[in-house]
Amino acid sequence: MNQNIVDAAMFVDDDSAQGSLFVETARLSETFFEQLKKHPVPLEEGAIRAISNNSQALDIYCWLAYRLHVLPQARTVSWPALYAQFGSSYKKLAHFKMRFVDSLKIAIAVYREAEVELDNKGLVLKPSRPPVAPKLITANGSPATRVQPRRN
Repeated sequence: MNQNIVDAAMFVDDDSAQGSLFVETARLSETFFEQLKKHPVPLEEGAIRAISNNSQALDIYCWLAYRLHVLPQARTVSWPALYAQFGSSYKKLAHFKMRFVDSLKIAIAVYREAEVELDNKGLVLKPSRPPVAPKLITANGSPATRVQPRRN
């Protein structure tokens, strides 16, 4: 499905005593926002900080975090489908593949639970634990972290 994630984004140049800062404001599409409310995906803050200088790796990390933990079984995403989703700035699929693989390695380095494989057809996604373990609240109201068994 081709779905817009952001309807509008704004970058503001803020001249403060610290120098020029860029503040980003994004308005999520209604459809994507509703999906996030129904199926929230916690992301690892440290992971985002670690890869924040690579926008494609960050996109891949977020995509994998959103997809992998809800997969019922392995699924292959073809190279043309990956190119359509992540490769808008590349003229050729071959150029995209090289950069995508590099960015995928970075994303997987921070999302260690991600189980994916590359093959000639594309990327094989396998059911994986989410990057942040779900938290449960005990009967007395204190938080408890549920440990999920590793899927094979």
